[in-house]
This record gives sequence, structure tokens and C-alpha cells, in this order.
Amino acid sequence: MSISLCMIVKNEEDVLIRCLESVKYIVDEIIIVDTGSTDSTVEIAKKYGARIFYYKWDDSFSSARNYSLEKATKEWILIMDADDEFEKKDSDKLLELVNNKNSQTYVYFLRTLSYSGDRPTFESVTMNLNVRLIKNGKGYKFVGDIHEQIVPPPNHTYHSQDVKVENIRFYHYGYLNEIIKNKNKRKRNMNLISRSLEQNSNNSFMLFNMGNEYYAMAQYKKALEYYMKSYKSFVPQEGFSSKLMLRIVSCNQVLKDYEVEYKFIDEGLKYYPNFTDLEFIRGNTLMGQGKYLAAIDSLNKCIKMGEPPVEINELVGVGSYRTYYVLSDIYFVLREYDRAMYYCDKVLKLNSGYMKAFSKLSQIMGAKKFTIDEMKEKFDSYLDGSEGENLYLFLSDVFYSQNRFDIAYDYTEKAERICEDKYNMSKIYYYKGICLFYQKKFNESYNLFRKIAERDFIDRAFYYSALCSTFNDSISTRDILIDNPKEIPDDKKYLVYMKFKDLLEGKKCTALAEDVKSSQKFLEPIFNLLSILLKMNYFEEFEKGLQLLNLIEDDNVLLYLAKLYYKNGYMDLAYKEFLRSIKIYDRIDVEGLEMMKQALYFNNSRC
Repeated sequence: MSISLCMIVKNEEDVLIRCLESVKYIVDEIIIVDTGSTDSTVEIAKKYGARIFYYKWDDSFSSARNYSLEKATKEWILIMDADDEFEKKDSDKLLELVNNKNSQTYVYFLRTLSYSGDRPTFESVTMNLNVRLIKNGKGYKFVGDIHEQIVPPPNHTYHSQDVKVENIRFYHYGYLNEIIKNKNKRKRNMNLISRSLEQNSNNSFMLFNMGNEYYAMAQYKKALEYYMKSYKSFVPQEGFSSKLMLRIVSCNQVLKDYEVEYKFIDEGLKYYPNFTDLEFIRGNTLMGQGKYLAAIDSLNKCIKMGEPPVEINELVGVGSYRTYYVLSDIYFVLREYDRAMYYCDKVLKLNSGYMKAFSKLSQIMGAKKFTIDEMKEKFDSYLDGSEGENLYLFLSDVFYSQNRFDIAYDYTEKAERICEDKYNMSKIYYYKGICLFYQKKFNESYNLFRKIAERDFIDRAFYYSALCSTFNDSISTRDILIDNPKEIPDDKKYLVYMKFKDLLEGKKCTALAEDVKSSQKFLEPIFNLLSILLKMNYFEEFEKGLQLLNLIEDDNVLLYLAKLYYKNGYMDLAYKEFLRSIKIYDRIDVEGLEMMKQALYFNNSRC
């Protein structure tokens, strides 16, 4: 058997290579239908031997998708989008399907694991089923301008073997924040859905899809309105109905209408008894209400239920590691640290890439008075080398926060060895640079900062780069501030650093700002600089840096200074500055009051 990969694309140069690399070894033909790219998408596709066809976009995904199917010449058609990636480990499973000569199946729904948020992580992944494999020449077509559905040819007699679901994985990156923003997907989708609803205002599937758009924008009240309109025509057997029930429950959870939430959970479990996702949400809600024993009972039900059938599952891991994590969290709140650690251990043995569990484990081990080296040994026991660079950077963060810059650096080294992502490589150079900086290896640190290509991390590294030259005469300030303009971020950091440099040299400084409004923009850069100096234990330079506060006008400076001392463990100084903030400026907030109380308790306990 042979496979045609069919794709519709437009301006996908940032993601297309990842997609094609993931399937190039299992497809025999690549069909690319371009709907108007103005970047290098077509050139990239040609490098992979793709056959290129052009289609004038007519606001219909089905029309473009069907046009691509018409061009396929192989026995099976694989459907992907440019922001998809095939799980290569499932190659044998996929080839087994298409090579099965006894198969009577024409359409396969396969698993799509979609990432959301800023970066792809296990914490942000949800599961859906999508049409991925279609037997060519059998007359199957797509209908619907958006969220297109597959339909058989006219007068087709349906058989139970026609359509199947298989556990073969694809990863979808199209819901990451940056991609949605750059492509303005929400506006496009909502326009197409609105057009469908104008033709049929009772189209329950399109009402559900409109609810999903509002849900993705965190407009839960508006989303719920559309979900409830869709629910009026609820048919449990519809492919989207279980997801509709889940979204109604989720919206009520966010809106804190718990009575309605629980009602729909119970109703949903009557229709779908194995829908662990619903019970999992109940357990989380009960925990949020402080009903810990009831939450534990609910979460234990999830474990007994196991992972739901792939046809209805959305929240990955609800019958296993994700539920164990919530149980660990509950027992941590209850200060039953041994049980909390027991469940955290279960999470990481099942999924060593679940970063939240490492964070929770760090908290538990801190409460149990583990040493830093014992923590590292425990963390390393879960790692098998298959983890991505994001996990290693996360672990680096854990030890960075403990001021163990040597261990933090080791994890960044591991991240660098496996990193293939340009953005993450800049992040790695930044992390490595600050770890070396705090070990006072300024030349090595500076050389890493110079390798950063992403603007975001260039900006973050500015103070560190500049301070490298301050603390090491062999590094020229001119190189940082003049020869390479990319090293200079916005003028606020630059101005603060130059004033700081003048103070170190004993020069008289003029004000940075002369009124409260213009002073506010300098607060963050000043305190960022002070934080670095304090973390380095460079007290003489820190004392000079404190004079920067005299160059602005703001009544909150003593409150911010007190918080800075508190976060760096200087409780006595923190308490004194909180008192001064209250006496001189009458400034304190809820966070400050709690810190002040903790600082007083700490100081008294030492007496």
C-alpha cells in the first residue's frame, strides 16, 4: 500500500519543516495546495519533493481540502496541517493500518494532542480525534466551511467497519498563543462560524464551535451561552456531544456555579459512564472548595475508572498521572508529606516530563528538609534521557532559586545537547550565562550572552552583560554599549545602568525623573539591578546602587526595598524597611503585611 500526504497551506514557513520531517519516511507522495503564501512555504515544500497546486481561497476549508484529495494518486490519503507533527514512534502502527489487505475500513480517526499557552508542555496538552487517514477513490469528501466533517458518497450503505478510531498520535501546535496571535485565527474562525449560523441559527455543531472560540479567549460566560444553545439539541451519540458536556462543566467551574457544574457532571456520567474527565473536574473543584476528603474520594474514582475511551477523552492523564498529581497536592496542603511524596513519585514514574510534579516534589522535599544534593539525586532518578530541553531548563530554575548555580548550570548543559529550537537555544545561552555570572565567571558568562539571538533574551541579559564589564576589566563597556547596538534594550535600563556606573565612579548624578508619573517607569529596572547585586552578595556595589532610589520620586520605594530584602532572606533589614515605609510614606499592602509578619516571626525565633 502507499500513502499520499495531502495538505492545505498558507504562509507556514515557520512550522512546515517540522511537519514534513516527521512524515517524510512513511509517505510516498506529498500534495501541497497553497492558498496564497507570500513567504517561503512553497520553496520549502519543493525541497521535500512536493507536488504544488494553487487554490484561490474561498473561505471554505472543505473546498480546499477536497481539492487536495483530488490530486492524490496513492491508495491512502494522510491528512495533516502544517502546524501538525506526527509521532514517529507510531510509524509502524500507521503502516500496519494501510498495509492490512483484509481491512474493510475507509476512514480512520486518529489522536491529536494539542498544545496551548506559550510553550508546548504536558501541562497544556488536550486530546481530540481528527480524520487522518482516508481510503482513496471511495468517494469520501469533506463538508462545512470550517471544522469540516467527513461524509461518505451519496447512497452509501453504512457498515460498522467503515470508520474506526486508532491510538496513533499527532501533535498540534496551532493553538499556541504566538501562532494564534500571528495568524489572527480567532477572528477568521468566528467569521466563518457566524456565516454558517446565519444560514442555520440552530446548527448545534456550529454553536458548539462558536462556544469554543469564546472559551479559548477566556470569555466563559459568553462561551456558556453558546454551549447551552447547542445543548438544546443534545444527542449523546453525536461525535462532539461528550466534549460539549465537558465544556459546560468547565465553564460552570470557572464561573463558580458549582451546583450546575455537579448537575452536569452527574448527567454526563449517565450518558458516558467511562468519562473520567468529568469526575476529574469534580475532584479539582472539591479541592478548590477545601473539601479535601470528598476530593480524595472523587480522585480515587478517577484512578479506578482509568483513562477514558479515546473517542471521548480530552484531558490527557486523568486516569493516571494527572490525578496522582492532584492527590499529591492535596496531601501536601494537609501536611501529610509522606503521602504527598508517594503520589508525586507515581506521577513521575508514569510521566517524567510532567514539570508541575517536579515543582511539587521540590516543595515536598523542602518541607521534609532534604539537602540540595539529595534533591538533585532524587530528580535525576526519574530522568532517562528522553526528556526535552524545557524540562531540563525547568530543573535548572529549581536549583537556581536555591542559589546552587553549579547544579543549575549542569541542567542547562543537558538542555543544550538536545536543543533544536532556535528560541530555546537563546533561552539556554541566557540561563547558562546567568549561572556562570553568579559563579563570578564573567568572561565565560559574557561570551554566552553575546551568542543570544532572540530579542527577548537580549533584553533580559542586558544588566548581566553590562555588569560583566563592571566586574571584569578585560571586558570592554564599549563593546556592550556602542559597538553592538543590539545589546542595548529600551532606554530605561540603559539610563539606570549608566547612572549606576557614575555612582560607582563617585560622580554626581542628576535625577532620572522629577515627578511620580515619570518615575514609575524606572522602578522595575532599578530594582532588577539591585536584586542582581544583592543576590551576588556585592554589598558595596549594592549600597551604591541604593542611591538610584534618590534619583526618582515614588512613595513606594521603601515598600519595594523591604520586599527585596525579604525575598533574599534578609529578614531584619526587611522588617526595618517595612516599618520605615509605614512611618514615612504610610505605604503597605496585603503581601507586605504577610511578609512583615513572617519577618518578625523569624527575627523573634532567633532571639
